Amino acid sequence: MALSLAPLLGGRAGAELVVLGLAPGGLPVAAEVAESLGAPLDATVVRPLAVPGHDRPVGAIADGDPPLLDRYALESLGITSAELDASVKRERVEVHRREALYRPGRARLPLCGRIAVLVSDGLTDALTARAALHALAADHPERLILAAPVGDARIAADLRRDVDAVVCLHLPRYAHAAGPWYGEFHEVTDREAAVLLQRRTPTDGPD
Repeated sequence: MALSLAPLLGGRAGAELVVLGLAPGGLPVAAEVAESLGAPLDATVVRPLAVPGHDRPVGAIADGDPPLLDRYALESLGITSAELDASVKRERVEVHRREALYRPGRARLPLCGRIAVLVSDGLTDALTARAALHALAADHPERLILAAPVGDARIAADLRRDVDAVVCLHLPRYAHAAGPWYGEFHEVTDREAAVLLQRRTPTDGPD
């Protein structure tokens, strides 16, 4: 994937880039990309907004960003303001818990003036990816790139309006989950995600 990203980086390397895994699942892929590019590794956490009694998420929330809501789902499911508020409060706490676990004692690496590459294990959910991208865009990176080994072709096309570029190695017409497209796949634990981040010492900014 790093080879596919290289033409989009304009010769930039090292601390001029930040590779962020959409945690926890995207971190193993992001770690490989960061190592290949010689770039610092970080993470961004997004949680779906679920309401008890309904399988379909009605939104997603990332750290430092207002929730991104699926208005159609809210209306069609008849979700009340109280139910939505409870979900936002619950998942915001979970986002903060995971952020603190993944990078104890420090904030996310600054993105202003750098190229930010968000790496997912698979583009199968536009809402989650978009919430992460909106949160990263608020830090005003020079460029924002979304990358994944595999992604639903329709979702990848939809997300192009949120970024400067999308890099996806495999674009099947339908991809409802990332797992079936990997030879070996397992759910990444919080502990595994934290260890991956700790292995790459972050830098504070570009040289």
